[in-house]
Amino acid sequence: MQFADLFSRLPIGLVVVDLHGNVHYVNDKSIQLFAGLASQKSNKKPIQEIMTSTIIKSIKTEKPNVCITTTDDGHSVYLLEIPFEADHLTKLGLIIMLDAEQVEYLISHSKTYLDLSQDLDTIMNLVGDLVTITDGNGIVLRVNAACEKVMGVKESDFVGRPATILEEQGIIDHSSTVNVLRSGVRGIMTQTTRSGRRLLVSSFPLYNDLGDLVKVVNISRDITEREELLDQIEELRNTIRHYQMEIDRLNWANADTPIMKSQIMQDIMDLIFRIADVDSTVLILGETGVGKEVIARTIHNLSSRKDKPFIAINCGSIPESLIESELFGYERGAFTGGNREGKLGLIAAANNGTLFLDEIGELPLHMQAKLLRVLQEKQLRPIGAVKEIKINVRFIAATNRNLEEMVKQGLFREDLFYRLNVISIVVPSLKERPEDIPYLMEYFLSLYNQKYGRKVQFHPDVMPYFLTYPWPGNIRELQNIVERLVVTCSEPLIRPERLPDKLRHYDGPEEGAANKSLKELVEEFERNIIHNAMQRYKTMKEVSEHLKVDVSTISRKARKYGIRHGSSNL
Repeated sequence: MQFADLFSRLPIGLVVVDLHGNVHYVNDKSIQLFAGLASQKSNKKPIQEIMTSTIIKSIKTEKPNVCITTTDDGHSVYLLEIPFEADHLTKLGLIIMLDAEQVEYLISHSKTYLDLSQDLDTIMNLVGDLVTITDGNGIVLRVNAACEKVMGVKESDFVGRPATILEEQGIIDHSSTVNVLRSGVRGIMTQTTRSGRRLLVSSFPLYNDLGDLVKVVNISRDITEREELLDQIEELRNTIRHYQMEIDRLNWANADTPIMKSQIMQDIMDLIFRIADVDSTVLILGETGVGKEVIARTIHNLSSRKDKPFIAINCGSIPESLIESELFGYERGAFTGGNREGKLGLIAAANNGTLFLDEIGELPLHMQAKLLRVLQEKQLRPIGAVKEIKINVRFIAATNRNLEEMVKQGLFREDLFYRLNVISIVVPSLKERPEDIPYLMEYFLSLYNQKYGRKVQFHPDVMPYFLTYPWPGNIRELQNIVERLVVTCSEPLIRPERLPDKLRHYDGPEEGAANKSLKELVEEFERNIIHNAMQRYKTMKEVSEHLKVDVSTISRKARKYGIRHGSSNL
């Protein structure tokens, strides 16, 4: 048998071409793949007109190449293109055609592939979690050694099967692979295996350069021992709470964080945590002395801008003639009497940080328009400047005035109000959150004892006076009174007679309360808290969760105080 006959019977295509693309030899397999090769002798078509190939480039460069082309019936075929010399004058090129199955067989038996496969197996087994890899159709290609331990299925029974069959046979309740194949995006879900084990599964789709989903990688972590995990989490939470309390005390020493023991202030703190790291403007509303600047600083300190400037401006304390130059700054020689070198405005000084505009309601109307433009355009123009400056500032405003009423009266721009009021925080007065008063008393007492080297304490009889006084000056007034008592009291105990007259002789809505015992006041206080919670929440469980005590305690105290769920009477 001649070699030509042997070559014709090979299960691979063979084509020989010259430098000009002229075909000199084809075998039967190549003609099956490309019918145009059968008539090459009569038509003399160059190879470029019959199929896509880079063989001429390979001949010219004398370098072999591999490419992929499409056959007449639409299948992909790999071309191994090898240049060679028939003699010293004739340069030819050999095209060897292999289908995908043949190429995959060769690759899978190559040393490089085997080494990579072994490395991948080692890495997958070192992970510890269950790792599965499927193809773009959901057929399992590979799993690691944790398969039998976690799933209760041998690796040999897993590989080569569709992911759906695992769900159909009850090996798992839900298939993460199926979810990814449907959605096309990564996901996290929980699975329960046939043996009752709980898995937390992270799924990752992999795409090729054409955007086709080709593989899905699932990493499953066994979370069956969740009770132990929950205990560890609770222990961690308790540790965090302990350190957070210490951090709060340190922050308070720097006037950075308000005391927030009442539920209404804890709700505000929850909101602060949610909004701290976004750049939306915040409007803080509340009476004088409730701690609006402290809340603004807290937002700043919890944000990604915490290491950048926090600039606070009291809009009511700056003369109207100077407020524009203070906020916007001015260029060199902008006006007579100014700094020769010009001045950086407070807005620009807060760049990349936070600007706190306190008493925003006192800002003149003409400045409100300029501020609105800064908020909208994120740029400003100093006085005397030609070009505008881009800024990156988070704006927080505060006021004790009713801005909506001012808008109606034409004293405050409506568009600026809505621009500022993206997120509003209403800080309640101290009389609306009496739960905080004992903590504030102890905090300021400790603060000023340390500051002035004193060791005075409050007598228990003092508490009723602090709880019944309405505190029109809010926290600031309470702080000043505690400081005065620490400084002026010559005895180790601060007794009622040392209190200011306005506390001792207050005759308000709670007349006679100052004559009640501490126990009576505490019970009345507790009764009000439970009553309000039972009005707010539908079930005893919700009330107990809100007040952070068990249901039996709530039920017992409700019976004690004669409070019925849903009743509006105390």
